[in-house]
Amino acid sequence: MEREEKIARIREQKYFVRGDIAVFAVLLALVVLFTLLAFFVPRESGDRFHVYWRGEEVFSAPLAEDARYVFYIDGDAAFVLPYEEGRRYTDYNVIEVRGGMVDVTEADCPDKTCVYLPATDWGEIDCGAHGMHIAVQGEGGMQTDV
Repeated sequence: MEREEKIARIREQKYFVRGDIAVFAVLLALVVLFTLLAFFVPRESGDRFHVYWRGEEVFSAPLAEDARYVFYIDGDAAFVLPYEEGRRYTDYNVIEVRGGMVDVTEADCPDKTCVYLPATDWGEIDCGAHGMHIAVQGEGGMQTDV
């Protein structure tokens, strides 16, 4: 068989066969199904949020009461207190509860990743720079082990 014949036969071959198309269709259906489940399955809101530092709970409060708190690190301990306007903090995150949702609205860490996360009434918020972790728990929230 000459070189030109081999090239001609290769060019005549099909790229996909029926089995390949069936596999792609099943994979596409699974992707669509999981996307719909992730975004459209109803979920229940949590009723409390818990603040953890280095794996230990340092604070807990209900989501039903609107308030502002400040998480700050002082030496080898972390504290969460009601936020005082005008007071200077170092190594801190401002946690705000409004409308049944918790949010980190201000932080002094360099990346401010937790500030850019949306307010939530379920799930978790992490501030890796300060080692702070907020978990919403309760009736419909997550039940996590930190």
